[in-house]
Amino acid sequence: MSSKPVVTALELDALLAKPNPGGLKVDKYFPMRLWIIVVVSALWFIRLTVFTNEAAKELFTNPAVRDYMMPALYFRAWVLFAFVAAGIWSYANSKYHAITFGLLLVASVFNLIFDLSIFYAERLTVQDPKTTVFILVRVILSYMLYVSMRNSYRIPKGRDKWNIFLPFQKT
Repeated sequence: MSSKPVVTALELDALLAKPNPGGLKVDKYFPMRLWIIVVVSALWFIRLTVFTNEAAKELFTNPAVRDYMMPALYFRAWVLFAFVAAGIWSYANSKYHAITFGLLLVASVFNLIFDLSIFYAERLTVQDPKTTVFILVRVILSYMLYVSMRNSYRIPKGRDKWNIFLPFQKT
């Protein structure tokens, strides 16, 4: 058997993104989606690193479980930081957008399912609007990652890549 890869990274990146039929316009909302993902992730990172004890108190009523899960919450914050940093690096350097956003999507969905079964199991027994809104925000962020993966070849070029007000500018 040959040890050559069947698909190169560039081919995989092209397969994950939507096909570009030539006249496709730039996705003006790409920078806005990216900034929303980064800001929400940064706020969650700060909450889980600086206020780990308060987050654990909200999630777990049993003090023994809370003490056991606090390092896991702290570790998840740093994993979140690493994944978002990889996404920003990929976006800034224009390398493997679709692969990176696809991996972020898979990680986001996997973590949401994991969180629902482990971290939020106790919170889901009591109907709480705060928990419902938080889960809805996580689903919306996962959808944003999906759209970003599919539109990865429509990323704006140059300075427009970081312009959050791009959708409001006239073309």
